[in-house]
Amino acid sequence: MAQFVVRNSMNPHKAVMFGVTYKQLVDKSSQDGELVWVLEVATDELDATTSGVIPPYFVTLVDLEDVDLEIEKAVSVISEKINWDPLLSDNRPPFVDSIYPDTYIAEIHNNVIATIVDLHPSMGIDVNSIQMFVNGFDVTSDLRIRGDEFEYEVEWRPPSRIYSQIE
Repeated sequence: MAQFVVRNSMNPHKAVMFGVTYKQLVDKSSQDGELVWVLEVATDELDATTSGVIPPYFVTLVDLEDVDLEIEKAVSVISEKINWDPLLSDNRPPFVDSIYPDTYIAEIHNNVIATIVDLHPSMGIDVNSIQMFVNGFDVTSDLRIRGDEFEYEVEWRPPSRIYSQIE
């Protein structure tokens, strides 16, 4: 069994313990007795609406290729049933933590990179709301965005770089 802790970003003071157990079994419903993995994701936290223990979430997999995604999905389903009160207010907007190049005029070979951060407690950054304008031109559709809902690195690589030769 593996155990891990989950926190809600709007209540950083509460941590809930989760456990994952797994076993490889023979699928009797298949013709050739195929082996499958059965995962159980559970917590002993009480259900916010029924006050009973939240039932475990079971997943059946043929291979372990998608195990991380399935565990993430199971944790999400179970977490929706947990009473995370008291939730704190998200009073601070996200902010630009750093920008490169940090000079007003960039050289032609520079990409523009900005780091956007949203500190806890927060709901996170809506990635669909990120926009970038360069010299008044909207370059949002050319952005490369990496990270998670609390910190994104936003990069703009100019689609063409014009070099001129001085004679």
